Amino acid sequence: MPGATNFLVITSIQSPGPGLTDGPSLLLGVFFGLMAVMAIYNLLLYFSLKDRAYLLYVGVVVFNILTTLATNGLGEQYLWSSYPGLDANIYVTFAGLSMVFSSRFAAVFLQLRQYHKRLDQLMWLIAGLSLLMSLLTLFFTVNQIVVFARWLVLLSFPSYIIAGIVVYRKGFKSAIFYLVAWIPYILGIIVRTMHGAGWLPSNFFTISSIEVGGALEIVLLSFALADRIKGLRKEIAEKELEKEQFKTRLLEEQKELLEETVDQRTKELQEANATKDKFFSIIAHDLRSPMVGLQGTGKKLEYFIRKNKQEKLLEMGARIDQSIDQLNHLLNNLLNWAASQTGGIPHHPEDLDVQQVINENIELYKTLAESKEVTLVAESEPQRIFADLNTLSTIIRNLLSNAIKFTVQGGKVTVRTSCTDEVITISIQDEGPGIEKEALKALFSGSSKSQRGSAGEKGFGLGLKLCEEFTQMNGGELSARTVEGGGSVFQVNLPACSDPVKKISK
Repeated sequence: MPGATNFLVITSIQSPGPGLTDGPSLLLGVFFGLMAVMAIYNLLLYFSLKDRAYLLYVGVVVFNILTTLATNGLGEQYLWSSYPGLDANIYVTFAGLSMVFSSRFAAVFLQLRQYHKRLDQLMWLIAGLSLLMSLLTLFFTVNQIVVFARWLVLLSFPSYIIAGIVVYRKGFKSAIFYLVAWIPYILGIIVRTMHGAGWLPSNFFTISSIEVGGALEIVLLSFALADRIKGLRKEIAEKELEKEQFKTRLLEEQKELLEETVDQRTKELQEANATKDKFFSIIAHDLRSPMVGLQGTGKKLEYFIRKNKQEKLLEMGARIDQSIDQLNHLLNNLLNWAASQTGGIPHHPEDLDVQQVINENIELYKTLAESKEVTLVAESEPQRIFADLNTLSTIIRNLLSNAIKFTVQGGKVTVRTSCTDEVITISIQDEGPGIEKEALKALFSGSSKSQRGSAGEKGFGLGLKLCEEFTQMNGGELSARTVEGGGSVFQVNLPACSDPVKKISK
């Protein structure tokens, strides 16, 4: 009930007296009864709904009651009888406080912060000026602030109506109840203002116009508050619906995320199983070859010893050495691969002399190369490389082993290095049959099939997989190509380390 009785006495601006108390006391009784019922009812609604609009409305009603009591001389008669003449000033104080609550009620009920921020600011201004008017009554008489009070009335009432019209046009339909409720009260205010200014004679209608208008406003504004309750229930229902929809969307998103995670894990598991099956196949095949070579060796040695066939014994010894070398090489690769799959490979890159690393690994394979009458040639210069020593050595050893296996008897394996400012390239070239185009494309895809070396050795299995993983671990790239006229070249590009600053930055 914005404004209910907040301006009723200001518009009169004359000392309150017996007025209505000598006249229609029944009308006052009805007025105060409606006011009290509405105050209590809306206070209960506030406790139930926690909606600030109802609490502000209670403030409007309470101060309207006090203003009406003071205006009609009932305050001195029933409440503050020890302070004669108090009603003559305190009614303006109560009216100002009622205006404070009225302006804030209008702002909250009409949702001005959402629909029109400037009108919300105007309501704050009216509330501030109304509070100022109430404070001024503590220091000045009514006659001294009468001009300020009348201008504040003329500012406030049109502002309330304009605010209601604006938000209604912006789509807030509940504003229509607010506007309709104001009509009888505004008419009562206008009549009472004109009476206070001496423009209308004193009679029952002019004296009781505010009370009549206020009573009608209470009834009409109850529809607005009821509609607000309906709106709040609808808003609560919408929020509950949004909450349920949010829960549904969240569950769907979680379901999709879970399905994606399951699909990804399934794919990873399938890839892991495929890799495992592939390597088990490689392991079984690679182990079988040297074991077949060793099978029956004891009986053959015993036979050749009895027959004193020295040449056969030497040949058998070479085969045993070759099988043991193959087993040793395979076991080392298996250990390295197992460690790389569990993250157990230590990786400590440092500034290395690539020529020294190559020469040390060539020495390890000289015996194997000599057994096939293959020459190992190193065409490299002292150059600095930034890599982990153990993984780099594993890469070189595996590529050397493959090159020796595929090089024909009497052929040559060449190891070269070249460099730029940022990259060191290690190339290992064999003199074997080369790699077919289709096999070359599938070489690093994980789908390449193992091939046998020039003497029946198996290659391009686990060792090549390790080379690729360890090259990537060192921040490099591994590639292969077939050389025109026969043979193939495996090329490893790794970061160079030409100065201490670059090494540290790495």
